[in-house]
Amino acid sequence: MTTKIATLGPAGTFSELAARNFAKRYTASNIVFYPTLRRTVDALDDGADIIVVPIENIVEGIVSPVVDSFVRRPLQIIAEATIPVRFSVVMNHPRPQRLYAQFVAQGQCSEWLTRHAPDIVTTASNTEALSLLQATKEPAAALIPEHLLDGGRVASTTFATVVHDVTDVAHNETRFVALQSAQPLALPKLGTEYKSAVVIVDDADHPGLLLEHLQAFAVHQVNLLSLVSRPTGQKFGQYHFFIEFEGHLLHSQVQAALSAIKLRNRVIELGSYRYSSSNSSCS
Repeated sequence: MTTKIATLGPAGTFSELAARNFAKRYTASNIVFYPTLRRTVDALDDGADIIVVPIENIVEGIVSPVVDSFVRRPLQIIAEATIPVRFSVVMNHPRPQRLYAQFVAQGQCSEWLTRHAPDIVTTASNTEALSLLQATKEPAAALIPEHLLDGGRVASTTFATVVHDVTDVAHNETRFVALQSAQPLALPKLGTEYKSAVVIVDDADHPGLLLEHLQAFAVHQVNLLSLVSRPTGQKFGQYHFFIEFEGHLLHSQVQAALSAIKLRNRVIELGSYRYSSSNSSCS
């Protein structure tokens, strides 16, 4: 049976790299690309078995549309993977008059672009930036993912100049998650380190709300890994909380902490999954 994996397109993106990473888990798989994160998440309605989306970048932070989707529809995180983010600038002329770059990539390479870039033309994707460069005869450049060169879509020798690794942060990474429709949790395996995620829904706001949540985790010795507030979209001052922490949702100390929180607020449990290769604690 072929597993249908949906991810953000077009082909050649970091999302495709992550999707291919997850695809190795299945005997047969088919990767389908969608034009936006919203459409990607909703691909479960189109028959996708798994969706692969970015959830956090070291430089840009949390990917808000993905976190917001956890409140909008029942989803379950089943795995995560961390993908290194490296960018290069390719030129068809030593002195380009313009540079094509995707809007998020510009933020991750702002230092180099500020010092060296001519007029910047913003594109919808990294692969579009490359395509525009290949289609023009004017002196131009493009900011593209490093993995598109040589072993990827194009040979570096086809360009007049290539500047490698122009990313602001040398260890820049993006964390991706694989999602499926919500299902009963599998029992935790002995000897496996897990992390879990929940959303605490703001439907009972009161003074000290966040402190109560933090104390519940602290009392039951559950170590937090990330905590992000997201506006509910109802009115100013109302927020949902996306929280990741060590342990499996079926572990006794985790259940005890969440039970205390559920006395006052609704909790959406998003799943338990193994650590990716790069993680850091926030508490």
